[in-house]
Amino acid sequence: MKIHRWLGTGLTLASLTAVGFAQAPALNVKMGLWEMTSTTSIGGEMPGIDTSKMTPEQKKRMEAVMQGAMGQHQTVTRTCMTKEKFNDSNFMSNGPDGKCKQVLTTNTATTLEGKVSCTGERTMSGEMHVQAPTPTAFTGTMKMNAADRGRTMVVDIKMAGTWLGADCGDVK
Repeated sequence: MKIHRWLGTGLTLASLTAVGFAQAPALNVKMGLWEMTSTTSIGGEMPGIDTSKMTPEQKKRMEAVMQGAMGQHQTVTRTCMTKEKFNDSNFMSNGPDGKCKQVLTTNTATTLEGKVSCTGERTMSGEMHVQAPTPTAFTGTMKMNAADRGRTMVVDIKMAGTWLGADCGDVK
């Protein structure tokens, strides 16, 4: 469904496993198992969805999903950070329409900042700031605005990560 792709593109911004732009991130963080907490606030308007071909029940479910995505949500995940994931240069894949410009503004051992701007049918712009004061902890923020069919959605994400150890066990 379009809503999931549209939201997914925006929420991809929060993933530390994709912090790279055209160059590898220089952050000094340990590889291994990380626990990441993110608080996502979604406001504005959801993109327009064509519900004309949906049954009344499908339309009601779609409206509930869209309404449920709004507001503030917190998630805690565990991920295995590998050098390959960390150096991945696909910050946002190709973006909503494959037309994204990504620029790192700061890329040091303790700070990673960047901007992304996407054009096309759906437009998006965003800024990311990640601070890693030690190799075992980071905090970050993402701010994104996305527009589609005259509606603008605003996504603010606060994230924090803690290194749990070099062994990832069965976590991918």
